[in-house]
Amino acid sequence: MDGKTGLAEKIVDDVNMFRACEQCGLCSSACPLTGVNGFNIRRILRYVELGLTEEIANSPSPWFCTTCGRCEGVCPNGVEILDIIRPLRSLSPPEQVPEGTTCVLACPARIDIPGYLRLIAEGKTDEAYALIRERVPFPGILGRVCTHPCEDACRRRDVFNQPIEICALKRYVADKAGEVSAEVLKVEKDTGHRVAIVGAGPAGLTAAFYLRKKGHQVTVFDALPEPGGMIRFCIPDYRIPKDILRAEIKEIEDIGVEIRTNTKVDSIERMFEEGYNSVFIAIGAHQGLKIGVDGEDSPRVKEGVNFLRDVSLSKKVEVGSKVAVIGGGNAAIDSARTALRLGAKSVTIIYRRTRAEMLASHEEIEEALNEGVKILYLAAPSRIVSQNGKVELECIRMELGAVDDSGRRRPEPIKGSEFSMIFDTIIAAIGQHPEIPGQFDLTIGKGNVIQVDPDNLATSREGVFAGGDVVSGPASVIEAIAAGRKAASSIDKFLGGDGIIEESLVETPATVPYTGSREEGFADLKREQMSTRPLSERHDGFSEVELGFTEDQAIKEAKRCLSCDLELHLAQEARKPSDR
Repeated sequence: MDGKTGLAEKIVDDVNMFRACEQCGLCSSACPLTGVNGFNIRRILRYVELGLTEEIANSPSPWFCTTCGRCEGVCPNGVEILDIIRPLRSLSPPEQVPEGTTCVLACPARIDIPGYLRLIAEGKTDEAYALIRERVPFPGILGRVCTHPCEDACRRRDVFNQPIEICALKRYVADKAGEVSAEVLKVEKDTGHRVAIVGAGPAGLTAAFYLRKKGHQVTVFDALPEPGGMIRFCIPDYRIPKDILRAEIKEIEDIGVEIRTNTKVDSIERMFEEGYNSVFIAIGAHQGLKIGVDGEDSPRVKEGVNFLRDVSLSKKVEVGSKVAVIGGGNAAIDSARTALRLGAKSVTIIYRRTRAEMLASHEEIEEALNEGVKILYLAAPSRIVSQNGKVELECIRMELGAVDDSGRRRPEPIKGSEFSMIFDTIIAAIGQHPEIPGQFDLTIGKGNVIQVDPDNLATSREGVFAGGDVVSGPASVIEAIAAGRKAASSIDKFLGGDGIIEESLVETPATVPYTGSREEGFADLKREQMSTRPLSERHDGFSEVELGFTEDQAIKEAKRCLSCDLELHLAQEARKPSDR
């Protein structure tokens, strides 16, 4: 008997379940997803009871369920509803079966998120760290500044909008793990090939790490005095302490990557003349965009990235008492919170859309508001006038119109709604674009980004590859790391290698003993809250604000995971032919 026939018979033969079910509807009332996309647990049970097993199995419903178990917890007759859902999944046609877990598919680096959460829950911190290191070289950095698209995709979000704190758990592992194992830093036999990497940001350093592990000689060049790129010079210390950054970069140097700082590269041709066999361009997007209004050349108007870089370099930066920040991304939030730490008494962010359209992370916006930053929505600057050592910022009210190319509603000015405010300093943080030397002689696209083959990041010049913000425009650290991984694989292939940078650093059993049983109250477990530095201690310096999880918190939070990977495995195993 094949697996599907056996499962169908098991479901239909389980008449005791249907005798117990009274169709009272408590299961549907308790389910957080009832009504979403037409999902209804009671409807599924009714279909099966009527013998319409194939019809419901062919629908998206069995896989839409999170298997949180809340329905079983409220059933007065103890009906094991998930024991119906799971076999239905096993009967689903291939097009209904997910290709993987939503969190992993959302992660640009494809980190095995359920795997390392399970290891944390078991108290195996070192193993969890090794599993993360299979895909990324900077877990401590990512655990602090990752935009965590995995959390947006987490199925736990469907259970009372409380996804797993995946990012914070990654930080916990990085902070608590012991020494980095020799296997993580293992380097293959020297290939005799040399690679030049221009830019020591996350994309460049990631590519350097994996290319060195493949046995190539790698030199990284960067114009700034220290490696790290935007992470080092444009993300404030209260988000990433320098010692965390330096420790993770040192591991890259320890395996033999040479990093030359204060070295600007203007010519790719010179790299080849010096004996490099391939070049990877990862110079980021550091050039701030102009606001586009009269008066923005005033010395009292600072560009956001330059402002953050000057503060990071310990230059003397004065902002005065009253500061305006223009923009809605993380650079704007970082600039506002930094201005407070430099002594500003009042900081106002001016943003032309609403909070829903802000590109900054929700957590950073909340912390800025907690620290006293004010946000003025639906307003845009129209002119800047310098007067008596201050700047008058003329603005106009906005309203949202049709959706634009960014996928957000376009802000449109409201006639006759002009107003003005006086500030000591204005910080313009509306975005950046790459600044690419003309001598690179590469094909450049819209937004001044380098055009590449998306499959391998090859540029218009033989042996030259590019990735990170210089290709995508301003993006996230995890996206830059993913680009660095792809570049390393492509360059290794170009140099005659196999391009395989995947590695296994943790021994995992071929099959995991998992029955799908849920502890009582599992569905209602609340998201753990990370401790933060008291507000009274923040404005006087740049000490880290988020303080991380305790061991107890980390284990509790990891145990909230729905184990979607094991649910998928359970369905796949059930599809196998039966001996019956």
